[in-house]
Amino acid sequence: LGMFETEEQEQVRYRLADTLRWVVGQRLAPRVGGGRFPLVEIMGNNLRTKESIVQGESEGKSFYEIIEASHTFGWRTFDDSCLEAYKKNIVTEETALMYCSKRGVVTRGIDNIKKARGDTTSNISELRMTPPAEISRGPKPAAAPLSLKVR
Repeated sequence: LGMFETEEQEQVRYRLADTLRWVVGQRLAPRVGGGRFPLVEIMGNNLRTKESIVQGESEGKSFYEIIEASHTFGWRTFDDSCLEAYKKNIVTEETALMYCSKRGVVTRGIDNIKKARGDTTSNISELRMTPPAEISRGPKPAAAPLSLKVR
């Protein structure tokens, strides 16, 4: 909308809200074993999307949140596609994280998938405590300050 003059933007927003039916975005991600796999984002038009187009996105009314709330209608985010492709071993964990929209959401989803598979989700088992003999006794004391006598 930024390419339109300021006075035209409101009219363009209303036209877009009335004519838009579906929006499908696609990112081609590298597939395990070679080739590409389409990760898709699908959003339809309902009252919430129309309102967000006309008034602009705001807190609680972002297109991402609208898509998430309409998941039962077949709408999906890139994050949903990334997690599904990772779960089916179509893409690697690194690829899923590289092509997602919200890294925290996908990281949490990947951890849940790993947990369901019985895989480890972190390397916390590799942590070791430092033996007491190796722990330093604190910082060395500072040297005594020099005093200057002024005559």
